[in-house]
Amino acid sequence: MPNNTIIDRRKNPGGKSSNNRQKFLKRNKEQIRKSVYDSLGKRKISGSGDEHGVTIQRKGINEPQFGHDPQSGSRDIVLPGNEEYTEGDLLEKPKGGGGGVGHEGSPDGEGEDDFSFALSNDEFVNILFEDLELPHMIPKENRVVKKWEIARSGYTNEGNPAQLNLEKSMVNSIGRRIALQKPKLKKIRELEEELENCKNEKRRLELEEEIRVLRIRARAISFIDPVDLRYNNFTKIPKPSSQAVIFFVMDVSASMTEFHKDLAKRFFMLLNLFVSRKYKTVKCVFIRHHTKANEVDEEEFFSGKDNGGTIVSSAFELAKEIINERYSPSEWNIYFAQASDGDNWSSDNTVLKDILRKHILPVTQFFSYIQVGEPRGVGMGGYYTAVGNLISEYEELEKDNNNLIAKQLVNRNDVYPVFREIFKKREEQ
Repeated sequence: MPNNTIIDRRKNPGGKSSNNRQKFLKRNKEQIRKSVYDSLGKRKISGSGDEHGVTIQRKGINEPQFGHDPQSGSRDIVLPGNEEYTEGDLLEKPKGGGGGVGHEGSPDGEGEDDFSFALSNDEFVNILFEDLELPHMIPKENRVVKKWEIARSGYTNEGNPAQLNLEKSMVNSIGRRIALQKPKLKKIRELEEELENCKNEKRRLELEEEIRVLRIRARAISFIDPVDLRYNNFTKIPKPSSQAVIFFVMDVSASMTEFHKDLAKRFFMLLNLFVSRKYKTVKCVFIRHHTKANEVDEEEFFSGKDNGGTIVSSAFELAKEIINERYSPSEWNIYFAQASDGDNWSSDNTVLKDILRKHILPVTQFFSYIQVGEPRGVGMGGYYTAVGNLISEYEELEKDNNNLIAKQLVNRNDVYPVFREIFKKREEQ
C-alpha cells in the first residue's frame, strides 16, 4: 500500500516561518508575557486590532551557533566589501571606545536597543488567558433534571423513508449484484454482435441460448432489493454538562464618574473576551443598574448613557428572576461579576446582603465583586468603613462564603493583576 504524503500549503505570515515563530515565542515566553501584561494599562478601552506591538530585551534572543576558538590555531578570513586593505596590513584600534546608545557610550563600549515585534490577536489573547479558568465549574448531568439531544449513530435495516441513506443503500446493491455475478449488459451486447456475424448454424444456436439464459439471470437479480436498504440511525445522548452563565452587573449611577466606568468596562471587556475565547457553552447576561436594573445586550452594556441614584439590590432582584426563568441551578453553573464605586443607599445594604445570602450565593459557583476608584475617605484623608462603602459589606460576606471574592481597582494597571487573581486556576477542595 503506498505511503500517504501530507503537504502543508498554509501561507506563512509576512513571508516568515510559522514554526520558527512558535519556537521563538516559546523560548521567550516569560519576557513576552511581562510585556503583554505591562501594555494592558496603556491601551484604549475600545482598542482592538489584528496586531499588538510587544517589546522585549534583546539579551537572550540570539540563536545558538558553533564557532572556532579564537585563542587556538591560525585561520584566514575574507571580509566582504573590503576595498582598502590587503593581506598583511595592520589596522589601528578605534580611538575613544565605541558602541552605546544615544549621545553617551556605555562603559564597556557595547549597547543594544530593545527588540520590538508584533503579536497576532490570537497570540496576544492566548498569552493573556492561557492559565486562567472559571473557578469551581462542575458537571451538571447527575442532577435531577436531565436533557438529551439526538445524534447520528450508524445505520439500521428499518426506518422511515425520509431517513433512507441512498449512498449506503447503493453500495450494498452493487456489492450484492457483484456477489451474485449478475451478467453485464456489455457481455450480452458482445454476444449479440457475434450472433449477427456468425454463419455457423450450430454456433448461432449456442449463442442464442447463452443470450437467453443471461437475460433471464439479469432480470432475476434486481437492481435494488429491500435487503440493500440502510437507514440513518439516531440515538439520544446526554447534553454537554459543563454549561455556565455569567451575570455582568455594572453600577451606572451618577456617582460613577467616567474614570470609574473606564475601570469597570476594562475589567468586563477582559472577562467577556476570556469567556468567549476559552468556553463554548457559556452564556452572558448583562445588567446595568442605578435605582432600577435593566437587562441589556452587550453593546448597550458597554455604551449606554443612562444614570441615576443607587439601589444595588435592584440588580440582584432582577438576576434572581432571570435565574428562576431561564437558568436552573440544577442545569447551569452560575457566575457573577459585579463592579461598583461602592456607593449605595444606606437602607439598601441590609436588603442587598439578605438577597445575596439567601438567593444568590447558595446557587452561585463563584461571585466576584470589584470596587473601582480610590477607597472612600472623609475629612483630612481619613478612611471609613461606613454604610455605603460596599467593599466592607462584601468582605464581611467573604468570611463566610468561599465562593465570593472582593477586590479594589484603583487604576488601570490594577485591572489585569486583579483579573488574574480572581480567575487563576485553583486546586479542587
